Amino acid sequence: MATERYNNIGKGGIVKEGIFVRFPEFVPASEDNYWKNPMHSKLMIVGESNYFKDNVDSVYKNPDEWYKGMDTLHLIPNEYIGKFKNHKSGHPLFDRLRDSMNVVSNDIHCDKIYEEAMYYNYFLRPATGGKTFRNFCKPLDREVAGTALCGIIELDKPNIVIFASKYAYDTFRNYVKEKIRTGDSKFSFVDYRNFFELTGEETVRIEFVNHPTSRFQKWCKNVNSKLKFERLLKEYWLK
Repeated sequence: MATERYNNIGKGGIVKEGIFVRFPEFVPASEDNYWKNPMHSKLMIVGESNYFKDNVDSVYKNPDEWYKGMDTLHLIPNEYIGKFKNHKSGHPLFDRLRDSMNVVSNDIHCDKIYEEAMYYNYFLRPATGGKTFRNFCKPLDREVAGTALCGIIELDKPNIVIFASKYAYDTFRNYVKEKIRTGDSKFSFVDYRNFFELTGEETVRIEFVNHPTSRFQKWCKNVNSKLKFERLLKEYWLK
């Protein structure tokens, strides 16, 4: 699917040239069935971030240089470009979410999440060494990430967004609430206890499950995160 439609997201802001002009590797991954499969609505799954090894040749540890610097040759090293694209599989995060997507429907089968849904990582700057981005997050990260996702939601109009990271979910929720408070949001906002809704041209339900790694069976307050994910798919994704 053509990705040029993302080029104006964030343009003229912190990332002057546009967020996905500077970081084309980070555009959401999707195929035609995200839009066209009549058996389901439009689902967007949002992870937390990509990761770099500690000694990688990149300016990524400096948020100003990463988002605004002139040295674009030391953003994403060539050996990482394929790994950073959201069109990927083979990690427990992707495999377990994909397996649940296949389990809830006898009529839909996908080998990769993005064959039937959209996949995207929330934060645009990598974490170090597989650690949570919570340890690295700065104000610039929160602003760019929120701007980017709001732009994607406005363009691609998912019916439901499910975060596979509670930290990313909370960060986006706070970003939207602040933008609405200051009058800088195109969306209206309804905040419920465990999810929220954004309304622009359409209403988008925003939910979360805990990160589906080796503890996929468990999330806060002893609610089964895998079952929650599958319940959301049945109620808001499948038709």
